[in-house]
Amino acid sequence: MDFKRFKLAVFDLDGTLVEYGSDRITPATREAVNTLRENNTLVTIATGRSWEKTRALVEELEIRIPVIVQSGAIIIDPLTETIIKSQPLRTNLERKLPGILGASRADHFRLSEDGIYYTTKVSTSGGKWLFGGGEGCRLAPEHLNQNSVIKHLFTGAEAELRPLAKLVGELRPTPNIILWPPDQLTDDWFLEVFDPLASKGQALSWLADYLGLSLNEVIAFGDGHNDLDMLETAGFGVAMNGSPQELIQQADLVIPGAVEEGIARLFRGEPVGVKIKVS
Repeated sequence: MDFKRFKLAVFDLDGTLVEYGSDRITPATREAVNTLRENNTLVTIATGRSWEKTRALVEELEIRIPVIVQSGAIIIDPLTETIIKSQPLRTNLERKLPGILGASRADHFRLSEDGIYYTTKVSTSGGKWLFGGGEGCRLAPEHLNQNSVIKHLFTGAEAELRPLAKLVGELRPTPNIILWPPDQLTDDWFLEVFDPLASKGQALSWLADYLGLSLNEVIAFGDGHNDLDMLETAGFGVAMNGSPQELIQQADLVIPGAVEEGIARLFRGEPVGVKIKVS
């Protein structure tokens, strides 16, 4: 496959470019990214992480074009570290969310555009992990007047969050909802609630236009639920082995994930990909 036809390559981080929870890019993967750049392909990242948790990898990869963070809700200029586009949760939805929390024991965080997570309590293991994990977090009163809420984040047991996700999904317009199972960092589940217009795919459409590119000139890589519309939007979508089935079905190509250095092997020309559909 001739990758030189792509003018922009967009990579998810966890599970795709790096192992989950890691900040280590293997030398082979770094070399693959450099090869793209040498072929005059622009390179960037689209991640569910915050900018704070993405910055070091952006610097290591010498990315100079805008970076997509918070699952598409924020696009940031890595050179100035300023937000060039954000999609806060619209006011009518933002006001409804605290009310449907009810008697849930889940911790509830609100992320403001300044990158600070505000919460009234920290009682779950997931909440304690977030509060102590290097993100900016503050305890704040319930009545705090917050502008530009980027997302609501709930963390707690699956039995708490699945019904809550169902209630949030009944709101209109329907928010962009991401429900994450536990990983190696905590036993708790995470529920993220974004504006309907906040997603990696919609951020990618904006970025391609910003760079003066057509979407057919974009190749995107991902492995999670929040990568689905990004792979749908890009001219060519690559999923990692073990991705959710809907992502596998959407992808043009499926390759090994970060643990097996699938990206590095793909760009070395190894026969690692399984063709899913004709593009």
